[in-house]
Amino acid sequence: MSRPRKSTHIREKLISEGTELLKLKGYHGTGIKEILDRVNVPKGSFYNFFESKEKYVAEIIENYNMEVLKEVDTFIEKSSRNPLEKIINAYSYVIKEIEKTGLTGCLVGNLAAELGDSSKECLFQMKNGVKLWKSRFVSLFQEAQEKNLLRKDISAENMADIFWNSWQGGLLRMKIEGNTEQLEMILDKLLNTLFRN
Repeated sequence: MSRPRKSTHIREKLISEGTELLKLKGYHGTGIKEILDRVNVPKGSFYNFFESKEKYVAEIIENYNMEVLKEVDTFIEKSSRNPLEKIINAYSYVIKEIEKTGLTGCLVGNLAAELGDSSKECLFQMKNGVKLWKSRFVSLFQEAQEKNLLRKDISAENMADIFWNSWQGGLLRMKIEGNTEQLEMILDKLLNTLFRN
């Protein structure tokens, strides 16, 4: 019984360390050996868990998406605010978390910029992450429109797309500038000015 638990623990450590290194160094800058050294696992053991680096990174993307969405879901569910305030507060929370952990940006956005469509496995998980994120926020934008908090001449789906694209662009700008000022500005202008009635 102890062996499966140990295997699960090693797998989780590989995912955790890989996530941190990929955020810092990207796909091509992150070597399997460096991850294995950090976890203190022999190279052969890696391939007991993952068929290839590509499948490993795809699983990291999937795990990262689920973790971030879980945090955002919990934050939104606990909030008694109106739908627009929920969006604003959720992203203010995410920005504070980014500032705490270092301005490394979004793992999915970073990998998308680096890999493009060169990895089908990773691309599938990146697209799925965007789809899952969008499904949550489209409903919030729709609810905000129904309550006359946001303009109605732009569909909730288009608003969610514009917002996501602006968020990712803001994260890139954050990495260039070394602060979150531009990121906060674009979100504020979208949610408090451009999307308003």
